[in-house]
Amino acid sequence: MNESITPLTVLLLLNSLFCIGLVLNQNESKKDSSTNQSERSTSNPLEKITSICLILQLILLIIKLKITDS
Repeated sequence: MNESITPLTVLLLLNSLFCIGLVLNQNESKKDSSTNQSERSTSNPLEKITSICLILQLILLIIKLKITDS
């Protein structure tokens, strides 16, 4: 388990922290909006950013696994 810190590892770490922050932000905004308004069908723009961030995370993780297996 002697793994050096590569740019890909740093990218995965930063993207993970960004995803966690987005999810926590959405959780708080959902609590605030449920007390003030009824549910609307409009989506929050942060939901799209979170989806993109999570897809990017999966792609980076697959790349990292492929690199370390070879």
